[in-house]
Amino acid sequence: EDKKWTEERESDESCCERGVELLKWLATRPEKEIAVVTHSSFLRHLFRAFGFSLDQKDMSELHRKSGNAEVRSVTLALHRGFYPEGKWTEDDVFIPSHPSFRKGKWAIAH
Repeated sequence: EDKKWTEERESDESCCERGVELLKWLATRPEKEIAVVTHSSFLRHLFRAFGFSLDQKDMSELHRKSGNAEVRSVTLALHRGFYPEGKWTEDDVFIPSHPSFRKGKWAIAH
């Protein structure tokens, strides 16, 4: 069951917050490349939450409306304040608190 689903249209602010939560989750993933499939409206809200310090041409490209079935490539460059709950090791490695985020040597033994 989708706990976020309602019959009412989601507010712009809520959509942006949900997008940022998605990016935080993506930041914890061990994969180097991840495909995200979504609606253009969600991407528009997400991308408009970022990029205001970019060159005008780059900002226009990031903030433009996506085309039907368009593929866009985005590189995430994260800073420590953006990650979800967790801790950093002395070797500057981030370990997420939530067990579903842990992969490789940080995985919880079953």
